Amino acid sequence: MARLEWSESYSVGVPRLDAQHKVLIRVINQLEEERRTGGLIVSVFAELRRYVREHFRDEEAMMQAAGYADLEAHIQGHRQFEEWLTSIEMVYNSGGASAYYIAESVHDFLKDWLITHILAKDMAYKETLIGHVPE
Repeated sequence: MARLEWSESYSVGVPRLDAQHKVLIRVINQLEEERRTGGLIVSVFAELRRYVREHFRDEEAMMQAAGYADLEAHIQGHRQFEEWLTSIEMVYNSGGASAYYIAESVHDFLKDWLITHILAKDMAYKETLIGHVPE
């Protein structure tokens, strides 16, 4: 599979959030590498957990400060992602599925999240945040 590369079309116009979205792309690429080489994905889970904690907190605070109208629905999407991450980590840690299958599932989910969440839901707040959030 081809490595994902950052594109300006992914930019939400807030440098801090764009930098965090670039971390997600790096994690997806790291996961693909671990999956391809049969490596451990535990480090990917740790990185993803850090990403979720920092990014969701920052994004939600910025949306709230800017008065984003669809904040609650956006937060709900974040909570669903956190629930998914907790569930998939539990399955991985229990040994209930092969590491390869888990890595493939996580990889596919994250690529879908990148497309559906960042390119759709995050773009919806772009105009609200631009000009309301300090660089």
